[in-house]
Amino acid sequence: MKVATSTIPIVFSGIGDPVGTGLVDSLRRPGGNLTGLANLNTQLVGKRLELLKETVPGLTRLAVIWNPTNPGKLPEWQAAQAQSGQLGIELLSMEARTDDEPGPFWTA
Repeated sequence: MKVATSTIPIVFSGIGDPVGTGLVDSLRRPGGNLTGLANLNTQLVGKRLELLKETVPGLTRLAVIWNPTNPGKLPEWQAAQAQSGQLGIELLSMEARTDDEPGPFWTA
């Protein structure tokens, strides 16, 4: 939609990283004709891992189910990897994709 028009206001909702995906220039001043609500999952993933580690003190490995074909999920995965090392948690990537593009657990 961003490419289709620069005059009609567009409101988005539930975007993980609107700056990283190029929808807006910044969260403070989006610019252009797009605005909306962001999940800010990239900024929160570290805190979520900290809370999980406090809840499960012996946690050393964690499987993360995510869709690598979703452009908003890669920054979240990278943020989780960065924080997990500081917490002593090994992350295991469990890629979940669409039915048309099965992941390793759905191959025949």
